[in-house]
Amino acid sequence: MGKKGKVLVVDDEESLREICKEALLEHGYEVVEAKNGKEAIECLKNEKDIDIVLSDLNMPEMDGMALIEFINRHNLDVELIVMTGFGTIETAVEVMKKGAFDYVPKPFYLDHLLVKIDNALERRKEKKQRERLNKLVQILKLNKDLNAKLELSALLNEFLFHIERTFCPEGTVIFLKKDNGYHPEKVRGEFKKNPILLKKIEEIAKYFIYKGGRNFLFIPGKIEDIDFEIKEMFSDISKQLMISPLISKSGIIGLVCLIRNLDSLEFNFDDLKLLNVFCSQTAAIIENVQLYGRVLEMNREIIRSLAKAVEAKDSYTKGHSDQVAFYSVKLGRKLGLTSNELDKLYWAGIVHDVGKIGIPDHILNKPDKLTNEEFEIMKKHPVIGREILSQVETLKDIMPIIYHHHERVDGKGYPDGLKEKEIPFFARLISVVDAYDAMTSDRAYRKAMSPSKAASILEEGAGKQWDEELVDYWLRVLKQEKKI
Repeated sequence: MGKKGKVLVVDDEESLREICKEALLEHGYEVVEAKNGKEAIECLKNEKDIDIVLSDLNMPEMDGMALIEFINRHNLDVELIVMTGFGTIETAVEVMKKGAFDYVPKPFYLDHLLVKIDNALERRKEKKQRERLNKLVQILKLNKDLNAKLELSALLNEFLFHIERTFCPEGTVIFLKKDNGYHPEKVRGEFKKNPILLKKIEEIAKYFIYKGGRNFLFIPGKIEDIDFEIKEMFSDISKQLMISPLISKSGIIGLVCLIRNLDSLEFNFDDLKLLNVFCSQTAAIIENVQLYGRVLEMNREIIRSLAKAVEAKDSYTKGHSDQVAFYSVKLGRKLGLTSNELDKLYWAGIVHDVGKIGIPDHILNKPDKLTNEEFEIMKKHPVIGREILSQVETLKDIMPIIYHHHERVDGKGYPDGLKEKEIPFFARLISVVDAYDAMTSDRAYRKAMSPSKAASILEEGAGKQWDEELVDYWLRVLKQEKKI
């Protein structure tokens, strides 16, 4: 008969242990013996895959209650059945409250005991199945949540959230490859409070990266799988330590380290396996986000160069794009927009006039009023701007802002004659600050107006050319800064 599971029998009566052992072996179980709680703890430390602990309560040196407390304190993954010759209802209730699966008063029938052990093993299998399902759900949720992040810091914060919720560490640090080395990118808890400990862990992390990266579990006095050459590094570490590398197709891009105090629940090899899965899932996403960030920055530099090229065509508009971006963010902050929305506004401000690169110089720099024909050509710059940005995937979300920033809330704007809420909100916002900067700057056809004059024109046009509420907010900003 194949082994059904492993049972640790704990009792100070050798004869009773022998009776239980014989019955369990015949019933298909593997059996380990201990004569008191102290020996049982040694068995739990040294023996692998113990499923069930069958323990007496009244024993010398260390009794059953102390053993139960040890199992609970260290979160040991076993099912517990208690047997005693001094059984009372109160005792049964107490051990069940402490986490025992069942209770058997002595003397007992072996058939009755075997049924209870079979039930405990069945519950254990069901619990393991639930844990596997829960881990799968955690991994899928981690993957889903991380893939929603396109910015490295937000991605790492999300990763930390999942790690801390799952493993409850007292300290976490994520090392990432940067330039020619690996540096702490995110530091939490005990590592943040204790820079000496962080420095020590950094040395250990670099060693494991140098050795090709491997999962590592260290519990002082229990699990010390340490290479001789780095044993000295661990000599003054009195905490549990769990390390897992971040490995992508391009190699080791980082490493994650978690710690717990010795009196906390112990890390185990199942924890280490799950952390490794988390890191495997996350490494590729981190690399993709880093690549996306580099592509995004490259695209933004190209677009910034285009914006500068537009301003080079007209010396009077030099700095206009930067100023509109600055004003847009300032108004956005006044409105309480998020950091992502402010970032979107900033880049929309930088490139809002990029389409003017396709407008002839003699129209852009004309010192007199434009003719109707010339104005029709000038009105094409939002269309040209949209066409340029449509070639840059990472900037497609700001295309509607560029395309519609010359619409008017009364419907008399261009290019589509949209009105009121039909105009994208950010386009309405940029329209206000764009007009303000244009009025308060020198142009080929006129000198700059004073801020007060420009504010008066905005007030007059509120509800007709510009969004009334946004004009009101912008004027509040100007008053707050004592510009008007």
